[in-house]
Amino acid sequence: MSAPRLGEQGTGRSGAVTHRIGRIWIRRTGLAYDVMFAPTGNGEFRIATAAGLRAFLWEATIPAERIDEALDALRHDTEHEIPNVMLTLERMSKLGL
Repeated sequence: MSAPRLGEQGTGRSGAVTHRIGRIWIRRTGLAYDVMFAPTGNGEFRIATAAGLRAFLWEATIPAERIDEALDALRHDTEHEIPNVMLTLERMSKLGL
């Protein structure tokens, strides 16, 4: 079985979807952050602090340099998107996505 190409959903041996490929969209609202996984997330939710956002992104297996890039961008812009994120369905569930 080959690895999924960008934009494809991964399937296990049974043919069931095992992970999703999408993007994490972040909007800064004052000192808090609204976060959503697209295109298949269950909605958006709020994270109260930059430290909380950093911890969330780390749990989502985002590499440290992409986390730093996102937090730097959000200091100046109200929105940032982290593209090409692959999450297992189990990880999405644990993260509340």
